[in-house]
Amino acid sequence: MAKEQEEKTLDRAEQSNSLQLDFEVSIFDLFKHYFHVRLRVKTDQSEMTFCLPSWTPGSYMIRDYGTHLHKFEVKNSKTGETVPWEMVDLHRWKLKNLPSEFDISYIIYAFEDFTVRTNYLETEFGFINSPALFLYPEGKLEQSSKIQFQVSNHFPFVYSSLTRSEEDNHLFLAENFDELFDSPFHLSKQNSVFFTAGTTKHELLVEGDVTFDFKTKLALDLKRITETQIEWMMDSPNPYYLFVLNLSLPAYGGLEHRASSINYFNPELIYDEEEYKKLLELLSHEYFHLWNIKRIRPIALGPFDYQKPNLTRELWIAEGFTSFYDAYFLYHSGFLSKEEYLSKLQSDIFSLEDNEADFWMSLEESSFTAWTKYYKRNGNSHNITVSYYTKGGVIALCMNLFLLKESKEKKTIRHVFQSLNEIFVKTKNRGFTKQEFFDTVKDVTGVDLKTEFNQYLEYPKPIPVDYYLDIIGIQRIQTDLVGDTGFKTKEKNGNLYIQKLLHKSDMDSFDLMLDDEILAINGKRATTNSLQKLEKNLGSGEKFHLILSRAGKIKESMITASGYYKTRKFVIAEDTSDDRKELREFFLRNIV
Repeated sequence: MAKEQEEKTLDRAEQSNSLQLDFEVSIFDLFKHYFHVRLRVKTDQSEMTFCLPSWTPGSYMIRDYGTHLHKFEVKNSKTGETVPWEMVDLHRWKLKNLPSEFDISYIIYAFEDFTVRTNYLETEFGFINSPALFLYPEGKLEQSSKIQFQVSNHFPFVYSSLTRSEEDNHLFLAENFDELFDSPFHLSKQNSVFFTAGTTKHELLVEGDVTFDFKTKLALDLKRITETQIEWMMDSPNPYYLFVLNLSLPAYGGLEHRASSINYFNPELIYDEEEYKKLLELLSHEYFHLWNIKRIRPIALGPFDYQKPNLTRELWIAEGFTSFYDAYFLYHSGFLSKEEYLSKLQSDIFSLEDNEADFWMSLEESSFTAWTKYYKRNGNSHNITVSYYTKGGVIALCMNLFLLKESKEKKTIRHVFQSLNEIFVKTKNRGFTKQEFFDTVKDVTGVDLKTEFNQYLEYPKPIPVDYYLDIIGIQRIQTDLVGDTGFKTKEKNGNLYIQKLLHKSDMDSFDLMLDDEILAINGKRATTNSLQKLEKNLGSGEKFHLILSRAGKIKESMITASGYYKTRKFVIAEDTSDDRKELREFFLRNIV
């Protein structure tokens, strides 16, 4: 009897901790862009606090999604009586004197802007970024939930990577809130196409007015890219993966998820060959995140606190290496020629050299302060803010070349990532520290990358790219030193205004401000033509005179031009050592 009583007590204890969450999503007003959410809760708790996330993993800025939540109310599911609640901060609602079953109801405005991180609802489609729509019970992120969509009158298809009920195509199951918040939903009238790569079934949903032939071509191209990446990792972690590509409005961007990616691109550009390659590069980037960040990740990036920033100094790994490999995979999948690939590399290198940010911000600071600097840009950001995407991609290139040389072609970053996947994803099921990353590199390759590159991570210091490219016999050519005004302009109603100021080490500080109107250049009325003439004939170190209008006052400014090389590029040097040629051939022939 004692044992039976103990079992009954345990059963009651399990029941007392029971919690059931069932979401229902419907359209409150399609033309006013409102979703309606009802959350039915079954519990034995007398008090609970529900929260709305304030940011989305992968987009490192506090978004304050609670801004768009309205008409919050709580009612007893059985009696319809109002249940007392209070808003205790901008993202949290505390409920008191709870019945065993109650409904939370609220409206979400979904037309803030057209991005991969915000909700959007219009007549042709609806997009739900889950952290911006679904409340979670405080302290219970591990709780499972069901998500039922009542949208068939408007949208016959709901796309998501979440597990779908076999009985109802509009019912989804989330094992916990981390899975739910990593699974967006796209509501559509469009059919999808499928392809298989590795052991993964891929679904491609293209939103917008495009032909079926375009969808088929894109699916076949994605098959080549995804197969290249799966082969590179020797791993196919998902049985299913969803690509969503929205081509309904001019936009650009992507956001990675554990079993899907959301991508936006300008529909006017997709039939231009060069722009189409940029689209493939975007999709390649987001797909590689399937491993690098969603599984292989810096230790700070999961589990998440959805109310405050998860800070890390290692986004140069998570985003930088992804930025290097997105185009590298295109090259090895046959979409970029050797010349096009080298052009891509030099474009990233030159973009770092075109400002002084390398002397203001380190790569680790760029990562750590992404929340307040990279994602909150202002008119001076380009001068003082380093991109962990761009510089991270360049350092990934240099690390790879250094590994090729030091390991004599035996080991590359590819082998490092495969090892990280086995150790930290499949065995330890956690992220890695910076030191663990470099320890893994040394264990796999025998090369000490930290000693070689740490100075370019911790300190605001340019990477000597020419030295590393010379390892494979690629050299810089720059000629025709000319003058640079140090500013960019915009034209409005026939008048010229300062739009961007460029700080350069060889240019003295000058009295120019954003939105200054340029009235005259060297004593003559300023026009677009006269500015272009100045820029064309300006020599390095040459002075020129401007008359400006600033806040209604006339100002004068004398400026000394900085210098830049009109012609600059990286070229394959044929007159180089056999060792360099061999390493270059290995880098370009084999996928490292």
